[in-house]
Amino acid sequence: MLLESLISFLADTWLLWILVGIRVTLFWQARRSQYFHYVLNRYMLALITLLLVSGIVFSLMEVLPGDCAEKIIAYKNTQGETITQADIDAERARLGLDKPMPVRWLNWVTDLTLNGDLGYSCAKRQSVNLALGDRFWMSFWFCVAGLAFAYLIAVPFGILSAYALNQPWKDRNPRHSTVKRSINSLGLAANKLLDLLLRMISYLGLALPNFLLALTIILFYVFAGESAPTGLFSDQWNNEPWFNDQGFQTGKLVDFMGHIWLPIFVIGWAATALQLQTVRALVVDESSKLYVEAARARGVSGTALWIRYPVRHSISPLFNSIGFDFQRVFNDLPIVALVIGLTDAAALLIEALAMTNDQELAAGILFLVALVVISMNFLTDTILAAVDPRVRNSVLGAGGH
Repeated sequence: MLLESLISFLADTWLLWILVGIRVTLFWQARRSQYFHYVLNRYMLALITLLLVSGIVFSLMEVLPGDCAEKIIAYKNTQGETITQADIDAERARLGLDKPMPVRWLNWVTDLTLNGDLGYSCAKRQSVNLALGDRFWMSFWFCVAGLAFAYLIAVPFGILSAYALNQPWKDRNPRHSTVKRSINSLGLAANKLLDLLLRMISYLGLALPNFLLALTIILFYVFAGESAPTGLFSDQWNNEPWFNDQGFQTGKLVDFMGHIWLPIFVIGWAATALQLQTVRALVVDESSKLYVEAARARGVSGTALWIRYPVRHSISPLFNSIGFDFQRVFNDLPIVALVIGLTDAAALLIEALAMTNDQELAAGILFLVALVVISMNFLTDTILAAVDPRVRNSVLGAGGH
């Protein structure tokens, strides 16, 4: 009986023991390694930041008018039941809403820390965990795919744009033959024109809102007489299972791929434009530093010079901004989700804030977004400290190991 109670207690408080286990492991490693001492400090700072974020989110949700008891009683009233003020007070007492706000926040944080319970959704009349289901993971992978799309385009083309900026329009090297100068001049002019095109696209991406881009693409489909790729599936495949008696349905996968590109492209649009400008500025700044000139004086030139020096040293700041880029992409996702017809966590957040006034559901989604951003920043900081000598020396000191 005691063993069963212990197992039940551990199962109900699984998240707490994971957090404590990570803390103990890092503390043990920090006794012998300055690097793990840094990781431990960043881990504790991340937990404190999450605690502060939970308080801010919970406080903001308290500002919204009404509470869960009034919503539940209002629903019962629509079913023909006669409701009195005593019924409302009893419902508030049952849900613990009659307690002071700090006490309710502490209970919310305790349930969240012990077993990952995000609270109770009044509008859905179920726990926030069940109301979200796989929707948050859907939003998470949308943002990850949008960021991957942005970085795969922005990094190489941003480097190319920076490289073209430092090149002339024509080859005037007297050592080259006329034919070689003509061929080189065509290549240089092509790079310059590509740089101008990339800059125009990036400015357009920063100026054009994501939802307007989504509407424009949908209108193109409408004018062409085609079905717009809204949602995740067409009506034909929406209710079809992935597997039937014949096995995996390839048609549903093709239909899914024909729809999924739109949200990924749209939410990655502004991120691509911003990162293109960022990569270009970072590489241009690094290329003008003295260590690059010293390498050029030693005879290093061409692609080898760019890859080994300005490009290599420009990646770290970009890598360290992934968490903030995720937050920026998620901020664009709710409106895009409504335009395209998605049913992910971003659309659910708009519903909770603007339609149903569901404070706990909105607080749960906002906290999860903050959790992902803070976790990404923690991971990027620890990875950069491990692989980048400049970061390692700055955070650990010259004798760090």
